[in-house]
Amino acid sequence: MKAIKIVAALGLLVLLCLSPGMAAGEKLSADGNPLVRVMVGKVPVQAEVAQTPEKLFLGLGYRQNLPEGRGMLFLMPGVETQNFCMRGMKFSIDIIWIVGGKIAGLEKNVPPQFPGSLCSPQPVNYVLEVPGGFCDRNGIRVGDAVSWQ
Repeated sequence: MKAIKIVAALGLLVLLCLSPGMAAGEKLSADGNPLVRVMVGKVPVQAEVAQTPEKLFLGLGYRQNLPEGRGMLFLMPGVETQNFCMRGMKFSIDIIWIVGGKIAGLEKNVPPQFPGSLCSPQPVNYVLEVPGGFCDRNGIRVGDAVSWQ
């Protein structure tokens, strides 16, 4: 019985060490998403990364809030016109459309009850959601550089 417990514990340890991100020491959010530091112009944002179909669909939906300095970076599967909705949202956000390391467009202070879809102004492959008012508070504009690590 003791040998079975030891083998089970070793198996769990191996799984934890081999899981994506954990072996590399990647930081994860409370929701299990990888965290990256995004520079929007000269403003840092600690962003959760959404890249699986499930995470791209859920986004920030059903959360109670998004603290200042935080965000969610969506890694879209291709450079396309992106359509986002406010499904399950409980707070306002700014949406930053990104392609080629630059801001292609902004949707500011989108209320949680916004009906319908919000479309990127051109094909993009990254989208950053931040708290409503972030862009105005920080002077963020179309054409500003965006990068992350």
